[in-house]
Amino acid sequence: MTKVFTDQLAALPIREVEVRSIEGGLYAAYVALEGKLLRVYEVDNSPLSRRSVGDIKSVLLENGCGVKAFLVHHSAYDEMIGIESAVEPDMKIALA
Repeated sequence: MTKVFTDQLAALPIREVEVRSIEGGLYAAYVALEGKLLRVYEVDNSPLSRRSVGDIKSVLLENGCGVKAFLVHHSAYDEMIGIESAVEPDMKIALA
């Protein structure tokens, strides 16, 4: 399995959800399943992305996915100021 569709979420043993910030002010959803991080797609085969974290969470909840969710944001600050990148450059914040 390489991707997960929203209509499959309720039936899958998902450990957690990651909402990742991506370019253009968008957020994308990924699920942790069977030791892999898989992108969530809508039924029409388009990647699930929205302009707010709240909108992503709403879609996930509407489709029966109420597991623990985290916001993951990559910071390029170290790279911008010329310092060697940190071991763990992504910030991972639990969402309520």
